[in-house]
Amino acid sequence: MPAKRSAPRSPSDESAVAVPPPPAPDVVSDLPQATDAYRRRPRQSRGQARVELLLDAAATVIATQGIEAATAEAIALEARTAKGSLYQFFPNRDAVLAALALRYADEMRTIHERAFPMDSHGLPLDRLIDRIVKPLAEFHDRNPAFRRVFASHDGPVDDTRSAPARLRAQLFDSFVDRLDVLFASRNPKLPTRDRRRAALVAASVGQSLLARRARAQAADKKPLLDDLRRLLLAYLEPMLEPAPPPKARGKKAPNGPLP
Repeated sequence: MPAKRSAPRSPSDESAVAVPPPPAPDVVSDLPQATDAYRRRPRQSRGQARVELLLDAAATVIATQGIEAATAEAIALEARTAKGSLYQFFPNRDAVLAALALRYADEMRTIHERAFPMDSHGLPLDRLIDRIVKPLAEFHDRNPAFRRVFASHDGPVDDTRSAPARLRAQLFDSFVDRLDVLFASRNPKLPTRDRRRAALVAASVGQSLLARRARAQAADKKPLLDDLRRLLLAYLEPMLEPAPPPKARGKKAPNGPLP
């Protein structure tokens, strides 16, 4: 009896099991379900421009009116296009939000890659913190809908509505991984468990304060960012730049001529 041949694997199957390169996973290729938000992918620049217009419109509606107001009708109206144009590319409004989350995640991943230097040894810790924190704060300023998109989806794991939740979790884990590698290069003697905990604490504090800053009044944004820098510096400096041990003092030579 001939052996049963296994069915060929699709490209999406391969991306689902691919192991991302260290130190941080590729949150886009590691989530093939998120790409299923599209009814069909635009193949020409004109179609891609229409998709970007719809995503921009969805972001505007969410930022100004809230996530519940981002209906297919409202998004199409903001984009100044027919609702049928939206359904040409997306099956429903939740798919639009999933695609918007995917775009945010891709931009955030790029920021992470640029913010972490290959070699940080010549960079003072305060400047290193600023190099990482500043572009993240600027991202939040440019994308006021980001927080609402990633905080409003708790659907089943096999539903497009859960794509933002999965992307958010992977973005956070990716950031912790990058911090872990960075801390190891700054202080190789730091125990692994302590280093990992420090990365988790720093990422959690940064995420929380940046989210709070995104909701703050304009006058409070800079003070909150300055406080985040000072807080991270005070927390990380003892671990990543420990003071050298005091030099042992030699015995004082006795007075008078040597025998």
